[in-house]
Amino acid sequence: MTLFARRLFAVALYFVSLPAISFAQSRVPHHPLAALTAQEYWTVQDVLRDAGKLDEDTRVPGILLHEPPKERVLAWKAGDPLFRVADVILLRKGLTLQAQIDLVARKLLSWKERPDVYAPISGEEIESVGDAAKKDPRVIEALKKRGYNDLTFVRCEALPFGYLITPEFEGRRILNAECFDIHRSYITWHRAIADLQIQVDAADGKVVRVIDGDVVPMADGSITYEESIEPAQSDEHPIEIQQSKGPGFAVKDGEVSWQNWRFRFRIDPRIGPVVNLVRLQDGERTRSVMYEGSMSELFVPYMDPSIGWSTRSFIDSGEFFPTGLISALRQGVDCPSNAVYFDAVFSDSFGLPTIHSRRACLFELSNGQASWRHFERGEVWGRVDRVLVLRSSIVAGNYDYLIDWRFEPGGSIRLAVGATGIIETRRTKDKLSADSSMDGDHYGHFVDDQVFGVNHDHFFSFRLDLDVDGTKNSFMADRLEKRELPNSPARKSIWVMRPFMAHTEKDAMMDIRLDRPSMWRIINPSAKGRLGYPTGYELMPGTNAASLLDPEDGPQKVGAFSAHQLWITPYVPDEMYASGMFPTTGKGNDGLAVWTRANRPIENTDIVAWYTMGFHHVPRAEDWPVMPTMWHDLLIRPFDFYPSNPLMPSASSH
Repeated sequence: MTLFARRLFAVALYFVSLPAISFAQSRVPHHPLAALTAQEYWTVQDVLRDAGKLDEDTRVPGILLHEPPKERVLAWKAGDPLFRVADVILLRKGLTLQAQIDLVARKLLSWKERPDVYAPISGEEIESVGDAAKKDPRVIEALKKRGYNDLTFVRCEALPFGYLITPEFEGRRILNAECFDIHRSYITWHRAIADLQIQVDAADGKVVRVIDGDVVPMADGSITYEESIEPAQSDEHPIEIQQSKGPGFAVKDGEVSWQNWRFRFRIDPRIGPVVNLVRLQDGERTRSVMYEGSMSELFVPYMDPSIGWSTRSFIDSGEFFPTGLISALRQGVDCPSNAVYFDAVFSDSFGLPTIHSRRACLFELSNGQASWRHFERGEVWGRVDRVLVLRSSIVAGNYDYLIDWRFEPGGSIRLAVGATGIIETRRTKDKLSADSSMDGDHYGHFVDDQVFGVNHDHFFSFRLDLDVDGTKNSFMADRLEKRELPNSPARKSIWVMRPFMAHTEKDAMMDIRLDRPSMWRIINPSAKGRLGYPTGYELMPGTNAASLLDPEDGPQKVGAFSAHQLWITPYVPDEMYASGMFPTTGKGNDGLAVWTRANRPIENTDIVAWYTMGFHHVPRAEDWPVMPTMWHDLLIRPFDFYPSNPLMPSASSH
């Protein structure tokens, strides 16, 4: 039985054994922006096979919903015919192929060979390239030099190069393999065999280069954090969450209703949760806020020039999504007891549908804070805060990221990322020393004996297609500037707000500067509020960072979106990913930095905001063996959208 036949049998058996789940997940989509269903994945499979495009050497690392034109979606009404198209990425002996399929007409719309790009990496490749590395005589000799005569407990696995590191790799699917000592270890992120880099051509499984450096002894200790979790302390009493009348939100045909909020969402295999058609009910009016919001890309470059690390730079969403980035959620850890969970259907490396349970959760949260309060004449007035949280988890190898969309009753959306998981480390010959942090360049920080946590960055790009009271919007930067008061006896200076309207993309490349602060707003110049100001939404950053890499550095070319904290572009349907559709082993010839070179007009038109959320990470002892969750956020809040505080009973504009 062939590998594909075995996989097909396993999928069929799985669906038969879970008829209730299969029925729930295979329904006809209710909306043009709904997630692909199991039957639609099968349609992709059938159309490609009928066209003779699939064989034993072909893998299907990606099947994604091709979003229909925005104007068609906005004009669509329940009962209208659906328009559904899938974008398909295929890989055959190292050659990337690209197809587009009409899922309604069951028709192959296009088929292209793409020798100029590299398909994302699959779990099958990670394993097969690692196995090939272990069979190479040069690798065997290098491992023997380090004392590994029996390779039973040596595991090698492949990683893509986050950029094209050398012209000789052009047109070849070269992956970077590293090996781990897995003996007596539950986790092995700290047990990579140091100073050994293996470059493998994934198309034919041949090792093209072995870079063999110094022998670094492997410490005897192991980290088994799964055994170190202790029960709750005696003074930790249970905190119970009860909603006796059930959740305060409703979900029908993919649309969520909660208080004054209305929105849709789907779970995308590449970028996780995608929220669509976000609206606010304002009296008798339903007002648009955002057409679509999602994470677009994740860039993680490491800062160590040593063997195996100088080329370590990841564009996680674009490179690794076929491996299953969207993780399952656990009740009581990721989501509280009152959460409702949502499953997802993705495709495997053959393009067959697979069901993934609990890939998002939705819950109400009351955090004990006041949404507003005031004390006057011995009395306290106010209202307790409550938010609706849509949560998912992305696991990119060693790192876990919780992604939150938090909807607040006052019309704000808080977009939050919680970084946790296990930091990447390398072994060193050096022991810990009391003065190790006093001088010299430091590429990281010791977290254990001979275990070195390597410095790195995390940069998320969020694509925010805000449509404030309609699609024609503009971007304003309200600059806060000091003004001297030479004639005032009481003051020498104040600050004033000076509005600046961005006309083109270059006008709107924004950086956070404490010495030159500005407020960022998306406004609708044609919609005026009660006070005569244009209605708008402000983007209010939290703690953030900018890339320190040289713009001509290979990793930075691919992750160039990290150069600015905010970009504004005109809406273009195919501009979905900040580092482009195919960032693997990229040259930096696609993505935000490339699109914005045209310096297109962005005033009073359909625009998209791209927010970069990032942080520099110098590991600390407390980050080992598992990093405590560290949150970063962006607040998207109404600015002159309402006539007054919408949390007050009299705030409705009608």
